[in-house]
Amino acid sequence: MLSRMGVPGGLLLILILQIITGSTSGTLVASCDLCHDEATCQESRERGDTFASQALSCVCKDGYVGDGLTCYSTKLCSDSSCCSQGYHWSPDSGCVDTDECSLPDSPCAPPQVCQNTPGSFECMEPSSSTRSGPSSQSVQFNCGDNVCPIGMDCIGNNGHDCADPCDHYTVLDDEWRSTNNTMNPILHCDINVNWQGWYRLFLGQTNAHIPERCVAEQSCGTDAPLWITEPHPTQSKEIVNRNVCGAWRGNCCTFRSHVIHVKLCYENYYVYKLVKPIGCHLAYCTGIVLFETSLQ
Repeated sequence: MLSRMGVPGGLLLILILQIITGSTSGTLVASCDLCHDEATCQESRERGDTFASQALSCVCKDGYVGDGLTCYSTKLCSDSSCCSQGYHWSPDSGCVDTDECSLPDSPCAPPQVCQNTPGSFECMEPSSSTRSGPSSQSVQFNCGDNVCPIGMDCIGNNGHDCADPCDHYTVLDDEWRSTNNTMNPILHCDINVNWQGWYRLFLGQTNAHIPERCVAEQSCGTDAPLWITEPHPTQSKEIVNRNVCGAWRGNCCTFRSHVIHVKLCYENYYVYKLVKPIGCHLAYCTGIVLFETSLQ
């Protein structure tokens, strides 16, 4: 029976690990503690000039399918009873995301653009007002039977009304997230955070932002620091999506894991709708923004 439902397969990156005797599929992890109860933690030495570098991966046991962080019983779950809304059963992978945008009848009305998200979808309005090109489409969120106006999300009245995220956010002010933090006596992992809604970032009393450039691995209080691959929005009336990457093992984007949402607020600060990364140890970085505003 599935004992951990917190990490749906649509959010996970499956990496192929090359080993001396062959290849094994699994989810790359930093610790065997992340493996599901019905998964084994396999240790191997990576192929290269030397074999000093060890790699760990989680692989589901016989009779179970999944990514190793979440494993599903092929007997108990084959009728999709283990899958939450927005997911369907796959004999090879377990519960996988349903791509609503690929259905014959699109859930979004033209000229809106449908974008699939884990377990759901978003209807976006094309926008040419931001400086980062076609990837900067303005996102609109569903709220019950309605679609929120541009720049709003379904967060007011306990998630039942459309509201401006610039007025409904949680402060995130962990000093260890700073890009200047290269000392990591404690490794942090954002998969353990119960992300809910929108966040405004601070370092001390100063507004902060998620970096738009590659961040050196083993900084920001973690192993694989998370950064966004496109510039922040410059228009304050819209919400945009941004791709997140995690730097690890000499690659700026070893973990090309997920999408977050960003909005520029009228007082020149950003708010972010953050989600869990795919594993450990990955955590969002923060740097100081150019705006001269401070926490009130």
